[in-house]
Amino acid sequence: MNMLINSVQLIGRLGANAEVKSTNNGTKVSNVRFATNEYTKNAQGEWLEITYWHNLVFWGKLTEKLEKHAKKGTRLLVQGSLTYQEYVDVNGIKRESCEIRVSQFMALNSSNNGQKVSVEDREDQDEDLPF
Repeated sequence: MNMLINSVQLIGRLGANAEVKSTNNGTKVSNVRFATNEYTKNAQGEWLEITYWHNLVFWGKLTEKLEKHAKKGTRLLVQGSLTYQEYVDVNGIKRESCEIRVSQFMALNSSNNGQKVSVEDREDQDEDLPF
């Protein structure tokens, strides 16, 4: 049950190719921007798309897997936990940033043999979304 206390699961797209760096002890790490979309109707009944940007952090073998199997625009299912970092900006103001430390992920675009990978549709949706 403790695993559910700080758990995040998102489906979205990579905003850039992975830039892999190494720590002093040789551990690979990659920070990537990740976009998720939400769809809602306005007062006139028109669909609006809202995009949210998240910061993902991949460590070790997950970084290697990301670099090998995903690029900008790849649709991913990611699972991880929230982490917060405090820092002081160039103006001396204390800031906080939120990141998702990825524990596992799956590319949803295609599998190794080129077959599409699909996610089961939710049966409880009220209306079809415009995609």
